[in-house]
Amino acid sequence: MKKRSILFGLGGAVAVLLAGCAAAPGAPVPLRVTGSVAYRERIALDPEAEVVVQLLDVSRMDVAAVVLAEQRIRAGGRQVPFQFELGVDPARIDPRMRYTVSARILQGGQLLFVTDTAHPVLTQGQGSTASLMLIKVAR
Repeated sequence: MKKRSILFGLGGAVAVLLAGCAAAPGAPVPLRVTGSVAYRERIALDPEAEVVVQLLDVSRMDVAAVVLAEQRIRAGGRQVPFQFELGVDPARIDPRMRYTVSARILQGGQLLFVTDTAHPVLTQGQGSTASLMLIKVAR
């Protein structure tokens, strides 16, 4: 039994070392934007509902925002708040530009909840976290 514990311990250590070697030397470490998605209504989400969180470049007027990163989270019976983490190559971030995080919740292609407020991140003195409070879409 003791040998087995040692072997499992060594296996875990090897896994950690290999994970650390996954990125190529000199490769940029992705920037991370993290946070949570919630809504105020006391409505349970269907297990098939999907939360979509996006990091957007909103710098240019009169042009659709450019999606830099996206995470899709299947509810699967879980309820809000949902935690998210978006990774983006730092080379794609220009300190002069503006970036926001937005989210929406869909079920069967139908929009249920959406952000209605800009949540700036990464540049112009903004941090890398956002707490997104979604509003219910009127049918």
